[in-house]
Amino acid sequence: MRLSPGMATSMIQTFFFSTTVMSGVLCSRTLSVWIRKSHSIFACSFPNRIAKITMAVFFQIGIPSRNTLGFTIPAENQTAKGSASDGLIIETFGEVFEFVSSALDWWHADGYCRQRFAHLPSETRDSEVASLGKKLRSHQIQDAVWLKDEEVYLRRPRHRRIHSMPILMFQNKTDTKFVKVLSDFPAMPAVSACAHLQWDQRATEISTVFSYAVSAFINEFQLRGFKDEDGFVRFAVILHGHHSPYLPVFRADGRWHHFCVVWQQRNGTWAVYADGKEKASSVGLSVSHTVNAHGTFIIGQDQDSLGGAFKEKESFSGNLTGLHVWHRVLSKEQVEKVRSCVPVTEGLVFGWSRDILEVEASVEEATVQLTCPGPTEECQVLEVPHGSVRSISCLRPQPFVCLYSKDLYFRLKEMQSQPVPPLIAQVNMRANVTVIPANVFQADVQSLNASAAAGVLGAVEKVLLSAEPPPLDAGGLLGVFQVLKEVSVSSVEAEEPEELEALEALGQHYVQVAGIILEEDNAKEWSEIKPIIGGPMAVVENVDKMASAFQQLLSTERPKVTFQNKNIGEFIES
Repeated sequence: MRLSPGMATSMIQTFFFSTTVMSGVLCSRTLSVWIRKSHSIFACSFPNRIAKITMAVFFQIGIPSRNTLGFTIPAENQTAKGSASDGLIIETFGEVFEFVSSALDWWHADGYCRQRFAHLPSETRDSEVASLGKKLRSHQIQDAVWLKDEEVYLRRPRHRRIHSMPILMFQNKTDTKFVKVLSDFPAMPAVSACAHLQWDQRATEISTVFSYAVSAFINEFQLRGFKDEDGFVRFAVILHGHHSPYLPVFRADGRWHHFCVVWQQRNGTWAVYADGKEKASSVGLSVSHTVNAHGTFIIGQDQDSLGGAFKEKESFSGNLTGLHVWHRVLSKEQVEKVRSCVPVTEGLVFGWSRDILEVEASVEEATVQLTCPGPTEECQVLEVPHGSVRSISCLRPQPFVCLYSKDLYFRLKEMQSQPVPPLIAQVNMRANVTVIPANVFQADVQSLNASAAAGVLGAVEKVLLSAEPPPLDAGGLLGVFQVLKEVSVSSVEAEEPEELEALEALGQHYVQVAGIILEEDNAKEWSEIKPIIGGPMAVVENVDKMASAFQQLLSTERPKVTFQNKNIGEFIES
């Protein structure tokens, strides 16, 4: 969203910047930023915020540096790696191409190049693509290689589509509101049920999302849940009276979430998915029974007798849409398709349709716009043998080429020949793991969760704030910047209750580290790395990118979140 001056948005007081640099560099992207210099004020308006975000940045520094270092995290968070020394290097008059034979999907290939301050070749530059194809063929390379697509990067990690959906509104817990599915259910040795759900944040008691009962057994198939003390909704699946444990699946944050529950009689295997990810699974649930046929399926109530005897305390409070039921187990790929609003018809017993629902009069109905992630994203590749361009799935691993400006490439190579910066050496030694690689061309492509990211930045902060910190030279400054950059593009999510605490720690570490490197004492080092990253405003942009992650900390009990250092701060409110 766009912030107004009256909201005390961002004030950036900066020295060592000329007016030209400010207007050209500071007004670059994201967020509403108010920049004051002497008696002139520049306004940069950047929308795209769900929550209200205010950043205050106070720094006295210069411009950017030279050298680039990525970073490594524990093995469980790594996804791919490679180094320039393993690749083919092709030099032209003004550019350097690095061919990477390790096959990665489009997003990881793009991240690999961005970590090195390079980019994928652009399809829009015909001469560039034609020249690249010719040079690769001269080195007997016959693979298709990824091409740059800014739209794909901006909709990372997946494209989202808007769908208009009819919803059922169960306002408050009652013993009267229910919806009956008017389908005839067959005997089911396996079953899957999926829907989009908006949980009532006020409802803390156990709620029945749906119940399926037959005359011989009332608790034949149910999904129940409740909001725990940490604000997470915990689901339990019931099959023929056998009860799975209540396990956390998504936050009760007032937003729409997609869920799927699957079960099969063979081994009693069951699983719960939320927002495309498996949240719970096990075996041994009701192994000796199938789900019996010709039962009554009720949305929003627990049936204590066939089709009735509802109790207020066990009823559902919230909104629901898109319920589908299958007499088979959906695969993970099919769960993703359903979440993406793509029909899966094989084995479908009930598909969401108002025409086959009996809606009790007090249940309200409405239509909402839901965004569904597209399961198939296509990106462009250069077919090297033919020199043609075509589209394939962005998820398909392919080799790729990173394109550098020649001057930048050799600046980076020159810095790699220098001794390891003292800051980087001490951070890695104290952490007993490579947090910041000494060689930018050996940085890993990775995806970080909140705990890993907090650990990485906590190690950096501890060294920066130690009693006798090592000198922060240009190489060390660039290495720290790379850490901040990588965390900011990692789509950090608090997927489990314990991750919220880690996310809180991450916010504190992130802003502290960003503030420290924005100190006035680092002006000289910033000026040295200017040809690589462009200036301190790049740090501000990375802090702003973290806002979407920190929004996960907002709740009805905590409508505002603040992280602040004397040089920079971020304020988010719902």
